[in-house]
Amino acid sequence: MNIKFKLEYDGTNYHGWQIQKDLPTIQGELKRAFEIVLPDEKINLIGSGRTDQGVHAYGQVVSFKISKKINLNNLFKSINGIINNDIYISAFQEVNENFNARYSAKYRLYKYYIIKKYSPFRKNTTWLLKSNININSLNVCAEALVGQHDFSMLSKNNIEIYNKQCIIYESVWEDSKNELIYTIKANRFLHHMVRFIVGASIEVAQSKINQSDFINLINNISNVSPFCAPSKGLFLHEVTYE
Repeated sequence: MNIKFKLEYDGTNYHGWQIQKDLPTIQGELKRAFEIVLPDEKINLIGSGRTDQGVHAYGQVVSFKISKKINLNNLFKSINGIINNDIYISAFQEVNENFNARYSAKYRLYKYYIIKKYSPFRKNTTWLLKSNININSLNVCAEALVGQHDFSMLSKNNIEIYNKQCIIYESVWEDSKNELIYTIKANRFLHHMVRFIVGASIEVAQSKINQSDFINLINNISNVSPFCAPSKGLFLHEVTYE
């Protein structure tokens, strides 16, 4: 039985999605619960994206297989009752045997949230920036990202990943009352990629670097070291499958 479920979480207290020894992670917390409810099954939880420490999700997708048919309503009621209350399984279904939450994904959509005035209710889920931000400059940067590019200079260096090419389908900033919201949709994302994009874009909008510097970062010919935005403003918002 192959099972898919949708997951929401506040990543503030976790060291990312992937299990790490002696550190709290989203995958680790879920694994703990599944081992209690299904002690006879060897559960391999596959996430659609390996979110970093402090990153949140509205639409993380997870899949796993078990050897027998079970009542999914009872299963996920039990799992939600065991896991910490900053993690919640919001939907679930049985899927075909070929489905894989990571490799079957066609698009992933992230959103990054910046607030201009402090709010105690959003201090863990937004980046506070009180300085003036030029929204037009942000969207010039955003538009330049659409298409296929090598994101070697706008991601964390990882010698194990040879292919740094990503296709960006949507990239746009929105100025909404007290906040700036960045939306980016792509076929895949590299480590820290969205955070480097946001950080570099903000530096352009604050006139700390030039627009040409940003374009050079996309083209991998820049001498500028891009700023990495804080993880707390980033959300894995939606994952799309065919």
